[in-house]
Amino acid sequence: MKRFFPLVAVFFLSLGLFAQSPEFPSLEPTFVYETLTDLLTGEDVIRAGLEFSLCPQDSPMGEFVIAKYKELEAAVTVDDFLLLPQDERGEKILTMMYERILNQYVADQTKIDTMFSTGTYNCVSSSMLFFALAKAAGLSVAGQETPDHAFCSVYVDGKKIDVETTNPGGFNPGTKKLVEQTEKSTKYFIVPKKYYSGRKEVGERKFVSLVGRNLVSFMNEKNNYAQAVPLSAARMLFAETASAKDSADIRSDFDMVAGNFAAFLDKKYNQSERAMDWLDAVYERWGKSAALQKNYDTSAYNCAVNYLREKDYNKANEAFEAHKQNLTAKNALNIQTMIFTVYLDETTKTLTDDEAISFLHGQRNNPLAKEKSVVSHLNTLEEYAWYQKIKSLADGGKYLEAANLADEALKNLPASRNLKTIKNQCLKNYAIDVHNEFANLANAGKYEEALAVVQKGLEFVPANAMLKGDLKKIQNVLQK
Repeated sequence: MKRFFPLVAVFFLSLGLFAQSPEFPSLEPTFVYETLTDLLTGEDVIRAGLEFSLCPQDSPMGEFVIAKYKELEAAVTVDDFLLLPQDERGEKILTMMYERILNQYVADQTKIDTMFSTGTYNCVSSSMLFFALAKAAGLSVAGQETPDHAFCSVYVDGKKIDVETTNPGGFNPGTKKLVEQTEKSTKYFIVPKKYYSGRKEVGERKFVSLVGRNLVSFMNEKNNYAQAVPLSAARMLFAETASAKDSADIRSDFDMVAGNFAAFLDKKYNQSERAMDWLDAVYERWGKSAALQKNYDTSAYNCAVNYLREKDYNKANEAFEAHKQNLTAKNALNIQTMIFTVYLDETTKTLTDDEAISFLHGQRNNPLAKEKSVVSHLNTLEEYAWYQKIKSLADGGKYLEAANLADEALKNLPASRNLKTIKNQCLKNYAIDVHNEFANLANAGKYEEALAVVQKGLEFVPANAMLKGDLKKIQNVLQK
């Protein structure tokens, strides 16, 4: 046995764009299989298996398969056969399958119609045939599943006997089977008893639908969602009467395919908003799913990023508003704050510094402005606008006015290190200007004027060491 075919998540590494993105797959099931009772007959197993093989039971091939199956069923339901011990019945069914139908194992050959028409089979298709015939022959049969294999078991007097259907001697693997006996020798063969790691017994509805699960896996690998999604939906509908666990597993398989198509639109075609529209349609038809939430949140975030990259704040906001009801609260808030901060960025770029300060003050009333990240962003933008105003005055040599403006700014942004730094630098530059004027007057012998200049300067920067030194020097000169 090579492998079973589990569904796998798809990850796209390329953002390549295509000329035309695919239409949404149908969310309606490929087929609806109805039975008279919740329990399946042997014929039901084959008929449903045909539908899961995408071979309608009323097609010429479907009718051929059902006729061939009925021949086999007739052989295992005659009185003589039904009088055999149960374990002998099970072993003879497996032998007959290989005598009349099966001839070559092919790992990917999961379809029921192909098995009957060509004799090729894998673990799933051969298990379906044994499962159907065992039910018809009155055996207590169960389907077994592992992550990469499928097989059957029959219960005889409370004892479980495994059946490896991919081998004609696979009834009760691990036991010796007589091949030839002569006067001089006896030959046996043994089908190795497998360790079926991770095995679990599943209900008949889930087991029969494994045919469809395998095909969906193949389709998923080729991005053939047009067939994979409806076939996955058919599995869900077929398993409506299955156990809660089996139904949940099948829904999980459906979610994987539906989520992969969303990822396909999002990453391969760069159509995040269409991906959300697709998931909206899935929710409307089959209900919400926690498993699809990550896809939804990722597509919503990517959608906002794409529109904002194009500087289209309005489209980003419209897309968010149209889909926010299906987002988690945390992701909705993340997207809102991202859109809002980009809106602040793009708007302030078009405004003067005074206009930007006024605009940003007004935005602090927005409920989003209570979020820590937004508060920080608002502060950064406002700080920048104030800084530019202060720098403009400082560049014109108006250091005292610039320092006073920095004080005004610090009333709104008291924690700003940048504003404190530029204020201190402006005061230092003001002191340097005062010192230079003082020095020129003192050097020219205008001591009284020099004294007045340094005294006035100290009114604004009383702690400046350089000006305090100048004051002391000129006072010494005047006292001589």
